[in-house]
Amino acid sequence: MSVDLEKLNAEQKAGATHLDGPLLVLAGAGTGKTRVITYRVARLIETGVAPEKILAVTFTNKAAGEMRKRIEELAPGKGALVWVYTFHSFGARLLRQHHEALGLPKHFTIYDQSDQKKLVVEAMKELGLEDQKNKAGLYVSLISRAKDDLLDAGSYEIHALTSIDQSRQTAAKIYKVYQRKLEQAGALDFGDLLMRVCQLLRDHPEVREHWQGFFSHLLVDEYQDTNHSQYILTKTLAAKHKNVCVVGDDDQSIYSWRGANIRNILEFEKDFPNTKVVTLEQNYRSTGRILDAAALVIHHNKTRKSKKLWTEAAPGDAVKVQELPNEGDEATWAVRRIQEEVDAGRSLKDAAIFYRTNAQSRSFEEAMRRARMPYKIVGAVRFYERKEIRDALAYARVVVNPADSVSLARIVNCPPRGLGAKSLDLVEGYAAQHGLTLWDAFWAHGQIPGLGPKAHSAIEEMTKVFAGLRESAAALPACEAMKTILAAGGYMEWIESEVDTDPEAVGRIANLQELVNAIKEYDEREKMEGRASELGRYLADITLHSDLDAYDENVPAVTLMTVHLAKGLEYPVVFLTGLEEGLFPIGGGNATPEDLEEERRLCYVGITRARERLYMTYCATRRLFGQVNANLPSRFILEAKLFGRSAASGGGVSSPQGSAGAAPTLRASVKGFKSGQRVAHPQFGRGIVVEVSGAGETMKVTVRFDDGRVAKLLTRYAPLEPA
Repeated sequence: MSVDLEKLNAEQKAGATHLDGPLLVLAGAGTGKTRVITYRVARLIETGVAPEKILAVTFTNKAAGEMRKRIEELAPGKGALVWVYTFHSFGARLLRQHHEALGLPKHFTIYDQSDQKKLVVEAMKELGLEDQKNKAGLYVSLISRAKDDLLDAGSYEIHALTSIDQSRQTAAKIYKVYQRKLEQAGALDFGDLLMRVCQLLRDHPEVREHWQGFFSHLLVDEYQDTNHSQYILTKTLAAKHKNVCVVGDDDQSIYSWRGANIRNILEFEKDFPNTKVVTLEQNYRSTGRILDAAALVIHHNKTRKSKKLWTEAAPGDAVKVQELPNEGDEATWAVRRIQEEVDAGRSLKDAAIFYRTNAQSRSFEEAMRRARMPYKIVGAVRFYERKEIRDALAYARVVVNPADSVSLARIVNCPPRGLGAKSLDLVEGYAAQHGLTLWDAFWAHGQIPGLGPKAHSAIEEMTKVFAGLRESAAALPACEAMKTILAAGGYMEWIESEVDTDPEAVGRIANLQELVNAIKEYDEREKMEGRASELGRYLADITLHSDLDAYDENVPAVTLMTVHLAKGLEYPVVFLTGLEEGLFPIGGGNATPEDLEEERRLCYVGITRARERLYMTYCATRRLFGQVNANLPSRFILEAKLFGRSAASGGGVSSPQGSAGAAPTLRASVKGFKSGQRVAHPQFGRGIVVEVSGAGETMKVTVRFDDGRVAKLLTRYAPLEPA
């Protein structure tokens, strides 16, 4: 076997041929890190290292499968003997091999997140916490994070006692019962697969020494994404030989919210003195102008290793920045540009649209349905299939048509109303026996045998709520009717009550706000066409539209996804959308420095997914829960120095109307404004300045426009003029 290293550039070759001692490969986006890993493994085998003594660890089964395939191609026969695993699959193998040392059954079960949630609910029931059942997802998350931090139930309880966070204190109680139930079931969850391995290696010296001696070389991919348990496992296995190679990019560390610690890669050289550092900077993916934009953005982060991507490829097309009036226009504009790309010879699968939050997909989905353009959403259900959206529409359908028993059954306990499963079974049985709708059976609850006083009271309250909704929403336009239903029905209040305890609640609220936005747009279209808006007609339209969502997977389709999910992927044409302060970066001026740096890394990831063309868009206004809010362009656009740059200099920008050479909102000089002054905005109209803060380029003004809207604007960028 002879490994041909001539296919590698100088830096890749340096990484592939450094065989002994600690090695840190800082691999920028698109620089060929997988090639370095696989060639390094092949070189180790070629120089006499036993393949079964090599362990390569990554994060996904897909990545592990691709790595294994490439190693086998480079080292036929022997390559198949290399240990190539995800962290969790490696943990499962060691635990099965040493199950007796930990008192585990040989054939233990591995519980997924759904199983975890069911077990947490059982633990809560045992603890008398049924009234907090809606927080089960939060407690699963807290317990999982505790295990990632190597905190067993007893240790977590000690930490929780010093916390003022009531949720953590409750989670500590649940954790103890949950863990006991796991052990009774002979089961492990995903967190156990790593925590129990770390405990095994810590508490059993003979096992630790065996595996430290067994593996002569360890390779870890995507090291910037490792959490504490993965970090400890890596250090422990590499402690004897120190032949550890980690590969990653600190500029692509975007998962702190799920436990990843960027310090693991930044401080690798402290953990392993005499580390050889190889930096991969030659990019094989993107054009020069795309890389320039990425470099200008990420340069503003202080917590990073220095690197600068470059390419031998041509400069390519200018990065195009586009301001749009609102999110609907943003989606329509993107669809038109994609159609232009297709007309020029590209396939739909060449284009991808990235957004910061799942709720933003709605406008793009609707624009593509209108254009009959096939699309697919990666990693998330379609907007109208999300649980909270289906719940809200079920409320609306019951208000419009109480005989819709399927919709009523869906939301009868959303929010919880004290109706247990047994009571619901009795009502449904009575309805079936007497040929009634579920609605009619609820109204006849006094005649249903077996229902207790609590159930009768709950049904009485529920029927009053829905009867009131029918009366209050009947004569309202669709949008106002839906807002009334969400508020008076208690659903929105229920979701909002979970914001401080459920990490997913904010996303659900954003999705419900997007639903209201969609119905508001429907109202406006109906008005333009001279029709009165009706909730029933809107619901019928949505049902008919759903058939257009289906498409043949073999037909090329545009990809929609959040920027987080785009990591590791690449497309010829990328639309990076919603680049507005407060949205991307989320939190805007209220974000902590650490959060802002992670948002910037996320933007960097989005930019570097593009191979040939990159479109960056933002909206002057974005509707939030039916209200139009003014936006400032994201600081990331400014950091990339894309405003006002000509195509010849490597950047590109278009005005909202698409007129050549006009840069959006950037003003050559900063005008002064004062409180009480009348002003005019090209989109919001005329208004009056009610507050002024800052001065010069940092001046901000709060304007109350004549239509009642209030907006806070940075005068440096806002197209605001004295009226």
